[in-house]
Amino acid sequence: MMGLLAAATPAVPSALSGLPTAVAVAALCAAVVVEIIAIPGMLLPGGTVTLIAGALIGAGRPVLAVAAPMVIAVIGADQLAYFESAVLIDWWRRRRPARAERDGAPRERTAGQGRAAGQGRAGGWLTAAMPTVAGAVRMPYRAFAVRLIILRIPWLAAALSAGTLAAKWLGDIGHVVGVGGVIASLIVLACLLVARHRPGAIRAFGRGTGVLRKR
Repeated sequence: MMGLLAAATPAVPSALSGLPTAVAVAALCAAVVVEIIAIPGMLLPGGTVTLIAGALIGAGRPVLAVAAPMVIAVIGADQLAYFESAVLIDWWRRRRPARAERDGAPRERTAGQGRAAGQGRAGGWLTAAMPTVAGAVRMPYRAFAVRLIILRIPWLAAALSAGTLAAKWLGDIGHVVGVGGVIASLIVLACLLVARHRPGAIRAFGRGTGVLRKR
């Protein structure tokens, strides 16, 4: 599937090049929301459309006019995927009350899994990087939101930069889809390693940027 996406990607910036910037960006924002919500369990979803947005910047569109709406759309879609997943899981359980009783109060167990996922371990960061999974296991929202934003900021910068470089240097974003994915994955892996071995550094960073506040 990723190979097909990579093959189809080069034609997309060309199709958007004739559109006004606002229209092209609105289409990409809608597409990234669909990509994030429609692909459950994916690690930091939305990379394909974000790379295309970077290609628009490389083609000469204003940086802020493209990047700012995309960042808002990606982070907003993450929250929507989290809550949608939680709602769907609740609906599924209500439709199967007999199974819920037989399983022995799965709501309480799932809530416990969510609290475990919210602890300062690498597993908690990995769960936060998958919004649909975080919502499904009831990861505490504050832990999810803070960790995902910390992971998303460098990921978005890497994906947009990779798309920009593709448009400027190669003229074909399809040639660097794999490179952008590797860069984003390395950044995520680095964040997970820091979170596992130096959790104090992440908390200090969050407090310094105002993301983390004491209750």
